[in-house]
Amino acid sequence: MVVHAGQQLMENSNNAMSTSNAGDEFSFIKPDSLNTSSVLHPLKDNLEEFPEVVSLNVGGMYYTTRLSTLRRFEDSMLAVMFSGRHRIPKDTEGRYFIDRDGKYFGDVLNFLRNGDLPPREHVRAVYREAQYYSLGPLQDTLEEVQPLAGEKVRQAFLDLMPYYKDALTIASAPVC
Repeated sequence: MVVHAGQQLMENSNNAMSTSNAGDEFSFIKPDSLNTSSVLHPLKDNLEEFPEVVSLNVGGMYYTTRLSTLRRFEDSMLAVMFSGRHRIPKDTEGRYFIDRDGKYFGDVLNFLRNGDLPPREHVRAVYREAQYYSLGPLQDTLEEVQPLAGEKVRQAFLDLMPYYKDALTIASAPVC
């Protein structure tokens, strides 16, 4: 007999190995003979189950989306939040609460759903949200869109000329 995770498993003699140590007998179960339904899964018991359709309250703005949309990119914060490993607080109406400004979350969801990009005037703000939620594909895509693309080129130019800012300061200094 083997005790495993608080349960007793019976082993027949051809699947067990016995060893004697000062009169104590130990039985070992071969891995292929384990009945997985009888073994406790401690992590599975602690996972939160989410419905297929998720209601969200993001900074007071309400959204409804599919769980698969939130998990679209498995290395994103949203995928981790809704993996079941973390407890997400709910508001008084039972919606999952995310403490962020919800104004641009709709743009994030539209990208997750079908790759839609935000309007040009939202690009910087949505980029900040993409950084917060660790949405690499959205960040990469927005870096190629104006006005971020222009800033990227400008920064690359400045990186090539490390003393550019110092030269500007000297050039703009008053002449006595």
